[in-house]
Amino acid sequence: MPRFRRTLGAALACALAACAPVPVVETAQPPPPSEAPLAASPPHDAVATAMAQQRRQVTAARARGDLAAAATHLAVLATLAPDDVAIARELAVARTEIGNAVREQYRIGHAALAAGDLERAHAAMLRVLALDPHATDAAAVLRDIDRRRFTRIQAARVARLPPVDDTVAKSAPRPAATPPNPALTNGNDGFAIDQAIELLRAGDTHSGLRDLKAYVAAHPGDRTGRQRIGAAVAERAQDLERQGKREEALRTYEQASALRGDAGGAWVARVEPLRKRLSQDYFAKGTRAFRTNLTQAIADLEASLRFDPGNTQAAIKLAEAKAARAKLEAIK
Repeated sequence: MPRFRRTLGAALACALAACAPVPVVETAQPPPPSEAPLAASPPHDAVATAMAQQRRQVTAARARGDLAAAATHLAVLATLAPDDVAIARELAVARTEIGNAVREQYRIGHAALAAGDLERAHAAMLRVLALDPHATDAAAVLRDIDRRRFTRIQAARVARLPPVDDTVAKSAPRPAATPPNPALTNGNDGFAIDQAIELLRAGDTHSGLRDLKAYVAAHPGDRTGRQRIGAAVAERAQDLERQGKREEALRTYEQASALRGDAGGAWVARVEPLRKRLSQDYFAKGTRAFRTNLTQAIADLEASLRFDPGNTQAAIKLAEAKAARAKLEAIK
């Protein structure tokens, strides 16, 4: 029995030794939460700050009656919070208010224009553009108002001229009859030329040319007026050429000659050199496009020959481009 106890005791000692804890190598542990370094503010904090700023801008814009600015800041809010139904509804309301205000200002402006109140009409159209910068109709009305203002100024100048002394006029010998000048015998037509030329000088080539063409169509025999018109249009063409807008300049030079109605005009000497310059420009474009885009190269080279049919380099390169395209199409 004692021997059995000793054996059992030895077995228990071995079992306890086997179960003894194994030493663990200590590793660096992260500091407790209270000791961790402060992290950067989460992104939602920056969004919240931006939204608060935009909300203040909306309030300020509405306070000063600036619907367009309020709608702009609401659109930013809608972008920052795309799921916010309240912001989306507020933006829709603001845009509806802008639409109603634009229609009201259009009504006021057109009514004032019909009544001859140019100042009120001008102010209304400016308010339209403040609400909607893309309102092209309002811009067109403003140009019309400027033309009417210019006509009034010219009429006022004529009204201030001293009256003709009928006694002197009757006693003076009458000159030989001459054909009437259409610009002087058709009401405000002379003023119409001045208005159109002012539009050209202001940079509105389209409107200026439109009005000058209408005048020439109505008064084809006014040689003096047509010469003046041609010179003014050529002056606009020179401005375009200085700005590097060569194609538009060439078209405008050609319009100047057509409106003048003859081969005169000092600007005629500019046309041929400009054509050759454009031809070279398109030749350079076509050459660059040759290796990557044959269709574009052919279009550019054909344009080069339109401006200067005598451009041999462009003609050769065009033939090469067409042959290369034919080979590619044959392979396909």
